[in-house]
Amino acid sequence: MEKFTQEGKLERMNEKLEEGTGAAEQLLSLCSSSEIRYASATYRGSREFWMSLRNGAPVMLSPQIEYGVSVRVCTDRGIGFASTNSLERSMLKRIVASAISMARAGNGDAPDLRSGTVENATWVVEQKRKMDDTSVEEKIRKIQEIDSAARDCTELRSFRNVSFGEVQTLKYFVDTEGTKVLGRDAKFDLYYMIMLQSGASAEQVSRTFGYTGGEEGLEQLDVLAKTVEYVKGIEGMLLNGKSFKSERLDVLCGSEVTGIACHESCGHPMEADRIMGREAAQAGKSFVQLNSRGQPVGSELVTIVDDPQLPNSFGYYAYDDEGVRARRRTLYNRGRIDEFLQNRESGYRTGMGSNGAGRASSYSLEPLVRMANTFLLPGDYTEEELLSEVNHGLLIKGFNEWNIDDRRYNQKYVGREAYMIENGEISTPVRAPVLEITTPGFWSSVVAVGKKMEFFGGSCGKGDPMQGMEVDMGGPMILLRNVLIK
Repeated sequence: MEKFTQEGKLERMNEKLEEGTGAAEQLLSLCSSSEIRYASATYRGSREFWMSLRNGAPVMLSPQIEYGVSVRVCTDRGIGFASTNSLERSMLKRIVASAISMARAGNGDAPDLRSGTVENATWVVEQKRKMDDTSVEEKIRKIQEIDSAARDCTELRSFRNVSFGEVQTLKYFVDTEGTKVLGRDAKFDLYYMIMLQSGASAEQVSRTFGYTGGEEGLEQLDVLAKTVEYVKGIEGMLLNGKSFKSERLDVLCGSEVTGIACHESCGHPMEADRIMGREAAQAGKSFVQLNSRGQPVGSELVTIVDDPQLPNSFGYYAYDDEGVRARRRTLYNRGRIDEFLQNRESGYRTGMGSNGAGRASSYSLEPLVRMANTFLLPGDYTEEELLSEVNHGLLIKGFNEWNIDDRRYNQKYVGREAYMIENGEISTPVRAPVLEITTPGFWSSVVAVGKKMEFFGGSCGKGDPMQGMEVDMGGPMILLRNVLIK
């Protein structure tokens, strides 16, 4: 990481971008050994600005720049990967030699990373209000407005931590098949944890808002109004919420609960590398097997997709970090296991090919199989119609806690804001109801799906070294029939 001043950041970054794309081309030209059957080179440079506020006061401001190149080579024996943040030709030669040496040390079970498809493309994320046109002082003021709204909408004592980051990235990928993909990305990430206290009791809400685009995202995502809504929600739970007795009943899950279930109990178990065991020691396994396609996992109302091409979504990209064109992947189709998430390596090993799910969080890390935006497709019900389907039940509007086992099978969700439903009407608020259920149990209980879609952002962790990846998750409200709540 290299620190830079506001005044000189654009000039310095532009210089590095010009150097970096040329360095990637040089790297590829150095991969001329006859034993290399495939090679790729990547340059990645980013300008970042991060801030943190504690109870409205700035406690951290950090502008920075990161750049570097990486090379990956594939031989008959194995795969080699190496990276550097030096763009000097001597260092480029060194990392190519290192990658070849690593590949030679393989056991001979090497995947073929060639796709047979040549891509030549440039993709650019539009910023309607450019990040560079807004001063640091103005960025701080906007985030302080959100913090103040959270503070002022309640008379209870509050504790507030807010972090905000903007990242503008240039990615350049080239390979020996002739693919050349240049991408210019821009994302912001706003996360907060807000706690309210009344006497000896407390409730909290934490949320991530992610957006691909410019400064207009804060308004597009309606961050300020939603923050007030969430704070008022936990205030109601704290002041009026009742304890919940264990009972089997119908449950309406809000979009937030639908989304985390899509991400954890569909997206992760459908990652091909996890299915084949590569992630077992780091992020766990999967209850799904390579021969599981077509097997039932939910009701016919359940179709869950992962789509990198949703405009302005946190997980948006046009091409993945292996130069493969992004597209929608249908993970569960009408209640049955369908398409796995694949990168080049897993696509070769499964015989299904990559579907554009290879993502890396830095130039220095190898692309892994990753989600983008994972969500349940909408149904036909309005929220009022869903409520009318429940005579005695529970609405879990949002969650504060989730847990799931290493196979992504047994899971637990603890409600943050929840209400009893009597004769189709929302009634008593209840605190911390717990839904413990299996993946097939959850999705097979779905008997009605709403039409209104909502999304929320997240940072999905995977790999060693850990790679945090920008994703969205969400969907509509859903009705689960006759499930146990504790």
